[in-house]
Amino acid sequence: MKKLINTLLIIITAITGMGAGYVGTLPNVEAEFEYLRKEGSEKSQVPYSINELDKQNEEKLRPVPRENDDYIDIIIKKDKTTEYLHDINSIILILEKLRRCLNTNQDIQKFNAIISNLIDNVEYVKEEYKTKPESNYMSYNRLIQLSAEARDCANFRTQMYASEKYMPYTSPDNQYTKESLKTKLDNLLTDVNETLFILKNLE
Repeated sequence: MKKLINTLLIIITAITGMGAGYVGTLPNVEAEFEYLRKEGSEKSQVPYSINELDKQNEEKLRPVPRENDDYIDIIIKKDKTTEYLHDINSIILILEKLRRCLNTNQDIQKFNAIISNLIDNVEYVKEEYKTKPESNYMSYNRLIQLSAEARDCANFRTQMYASEKYMPYTSPDNQYTKESLKTKLDNLLTDVNETLFILKNLE
């Protein structure tokens, strides 16, 4: 009986194809998911060209419009220190003129005019903020030091040119030599650059 049952199972399996696995065609899975590959490809593309990115960076790095008072009021800060920033901004513009003057060896009249303007503006800041918290700022104290150095340098240069007619450079008693003046001007330029860095980082 057992042999008969086994024989019948073999015959049924042969007739129906049971146990032979799936027979037929598979669905086109690739076509169904094509849109996903397309979307992924589009998302992976760079949105800007290198030239476009460079142009955007140039826009971000435009020079600060320090001549525009609205920039100081609105863009930098709008708080209780705004007046101090206004005053510092005015001095920054003067220091940039002084730096150009020192770098281009402009004449003594131009040099002294810029120094005089610097001294007046620093004196105003000194008096205006000497009893206020701003008097503790590094920028405040640095400006007072720079103003004194600039005054000394201007006086030295003026006295040097005044004494040229009466005392030769080679005289042992002559303290107003070209070498001494160059040293003072070089030191002043270094201190102007350092002060500008401090002032501009108040923002």
